[in-house]
Amino acid sequence: MTPRVSVVIPVLNAARTLPRTLAALAALEPAPDEIVFVDNGSSDDTRARLEAFAASAPRAKVIVLGEPRRGASVARNTGARAATGDVVAFTDADCCPRADWLAALVLPLADAGVGAVAGRLLSTPPAGVVEAFSSLFTLQAPAAAARHTRWTPWAGGFPTANLAVRRGLLHRVGGFDESVAIYGEDYDLCARLYAAGAAIVYTPAAGVEHQHRVTLKAMLRQAFGFGRSHAWLMRRHVPRGLWLDLPRVSVAWAGFPRPLWIDAGAPDKKALALLALGFAWRPLWLLLPLYAAWLWWDVSSRARARGLALSWLGRWGLVGCLLAKAAAMTCGRWWGSLRYGRACL
Repeated sequence: MTPRVSVVIPVLNAARTLPRTLAALAALEPAPDEIVFVDNGSSDDTRARLEAFAASAPRAKVIVLGEPRRGASVARNTGARAATGDVVAFTDADCCPRADWLAALVLPLADAGVGAVAGRLLSTPPAGVVEAFSSLFTLQAPAAAARHTRWTPWAGGFPTANLAVRRGLLHRVGGFDESVAIYGEDYDLCARLYAAGAAIVYTPAAGVEHQHRVTLKAMLRQAFGFGRSHAWLMRRHVPRGLWLDLPRVSVAWAGFPRPLWIDAGAPDKKALALLALGFAWRPLWLLLPLYAAWLWWDVSSRARARGLALSWLGRWGLVGCLLAKAAAMTCGRWWGSLRYGRACL
């Protein structure tokens, strides 16, 4: 029997991205049983757009709620409590589900051992350098389907931009942690679903296109938040073990007595290492422009593979975004380490 599906979407000042999202929701086939929007205190015309969509949507029941308490976790929980479907499918107000999204997303739930299903995040066509960079380096999804039963710093966590959870299971584990406004709350939910004995299936067939950040400030704020959440997740779900990211290889040692996650492969750290080594032997500073040239070649190759037409200068802009994002994430990890008492460097 096909489960009843409620789509839940938290919304905050989303007037820029909502038109494409609403058009995508209206084109879903099959249509969901209901769509629950939770306006999290918007100050633009978001609420009016949602009310107009609710009045005109012919194929699904549309509910528009208000939630004055700020935070995506709070808003999602409010929407999930109002949902009546067997399955709650989460996406965001800057996302455009493909027409067959729900059909592919609920299919793995025919297995009673599967508690949630995550789909593939893609990118809408980018309009500028920052958006093009994010489409290449942010929330990159694997191409192969997989079944997960455990969260680690490297695997098993999925963003709520494309995630369906059995409603009963979602309520049983307590929903999203409302102490966290944003960043990390989705991976934390995944970890608690595993702890409850459920598996999460990742299926690339369920596609959602994401409208990425368009300004450098917004992209860096997001990267800092991602980095900060790493230490919080370590405190909650990794009591011990070493997780070491090196260039081209990652190493895990479960027997390490303390929880420690070191990302030594990030481009900002490689550049800083070359700069520091140059103080010991100045000819090593010559490697810095060579490293920058290699980054330019790498981002150019990725852009060509995605069919992105960028100028020579635009590709240097991608290099700048890559270094800036890595630095923002590193700062977030360091700040999170101090705040949450877990070494995440």
